[in-house]
Amino acid sequence: MMPEGENGTPARVISVHRERYELVCEHGTIYGVLKPAVYFHNRSESIPAVGDFVLINYNVNGDSQITKTLERKSFFSRRDPTPGRGEQAVAANFDYVFVIQSLNDDFNIRRLERYVTLAWQSGGIPVVILNKADLADDAADRVRAAEKAARNVCVHALSVKTGYGIDTLGEYLKPRKTIVLLGSSGVGKSSLVNALAGKDIMAVNEIREADSKGRHTTTHRQLIMLGSGAMIIDTPGMRELGMWDASKGLGEAFDDVEHFLGLCRFSDCRHQTEPGCAVREAIANGELSRERWESYMKLKREAGFALDRAGYLQEKKRWEKDIARYSRQRRSNMADDRLAGSVVNRHSGCTNYRNTSRIDRRNTVRQDYRHRGCFESFTCKVCGTLVVPEGAGSQHRNHCPKCLSSVHVDNEPGDRASLCKGIMDPIGVWVRKNGEWAIIHRCRECGVLSSNRIAADDNPALLMSIAVKPLAEPPFPLAQLERGSDDR
Repeated sequence: MMPEGENGTPARVISVHRERYELVCEHGTIYGVLKPAVYFHNRSESIPAVGDFVLINYNVNGDSQITKTLERKSFFSRRDPTPGRGEQAVAANFDYVFVIQSLNDDFNIRRLERYVTLAWQSGGIPVVILNKADLADDAADRVRAAEKAARNVCVHALSVKTGYGIDTLGEYLKPRKTIVLLGSSGVGKSSLVNALAGKDIMAVNEIREADSKGRHTTTHRQLIMLGSGAMIIDTPGMRELGMWDASKGLGEAFDDVEHFLGLCRFSDCRHQTEPGCAVREAIANGELSRERWESYMKLKREAGFALDRAGYLQEKKRWEKDIARYSRQRRSNMADDRLAGSVVNRHSGCTNYRNTSRIDRRNTVRQDYRHRGCFESFTCKVCGTLVVPEGAGSQHRNHCPKCLSSVHVDNEPGDRASLCKGIMDPIGVWVRKNGEWAIIHRCRECGVLSSNRIAADDNPALLMSIAVKPLAEPPFPLAQLERGSDDR
């Protein structure tokens, strides 16, 4: 255990009281403080947490001095609630993480996913403990929900009060094994410690009946030795567990989600409106629930914020600027429209040239095509075809001539004001009063319908297949037509 070239007495941290550490070593239970030159001036060592093995300069007459934190086999941390402090140590060198929830009103799948993610990230093995089975009428349903959310993790339902299920935890309570307990206040962590120890060694507080919330019983982290030789690290309840570098934990806890990430058509797929997105397809066909995907993305964003807070805030600021720019653009466009209308009225249909050119210049910058033609090229987001304005036969090109797909960019024809940006699929064809054909498009994202007239170079075979689809797939058997003809 002693590293080569190091001097000192090995000890283990069993509790932390602000700047003072309770330690156990060959001299028994003692107290120690951190050596300032190592931990504060040079900052060459990690601040110890409960469960850490350290080296000390033993002092028989007072507090010993902690000089080194030894290498950890597992480490649980969270983002420090105090801004600017970064990471906060919680516990170290444990084998199992008991993620505890109660089966009463405290039960929360999203919180369970957070704890399991961080448990995997720590290097320990997560075990889900669902306490207070005696208080839940739908315990079986909640156990199944927990098993589905905590994939590849053992789930145990029990009741500390009645003793039901306690014996199933014996396989984890082996000599020299360390377990850390994590859970909100009121889930029964202290009661579980007493049950496993076979005696009352920790105080227990009652929960509030109104909302099933508990008060903090444990006020500091501590390591407790059980009669079996196993050790338990109890932690104060943390209702809002912060994320910190949870990339590995996300991969373990959400392996069902990450399975689809490498299957998209494009390697840089954002899983929003891109064609060939395996994630969106899995959600659509029921292979992946939308709630699980959203939970994964929420935890991933939070982990990204913890790792690169400055980058996250910069991206957020850029997004807010885009929203503000869009709002100013909308207000300015509305003002320009009112100005254009007043000029036309004032000159009895003859628009003032100077004002019109200024309006046109503004709208060119803002890509507003309500009052002028659109002659821009674009690449189809569905089939990848480069679409040029030539050949459309009109001043507006609003869909791909090859696959007939479009993009939801307008709230009103030509205004380019929609924030949806979803792919619009051609679902039908209709004929206007003047005999002109128009395509009916439906947005994949929001479901809005729009009508766009066909272009001169549109795919004629695809147009015909869409037009005759109702006849090819009638809502009644064709034999019914034959019977009707025979009757006549």
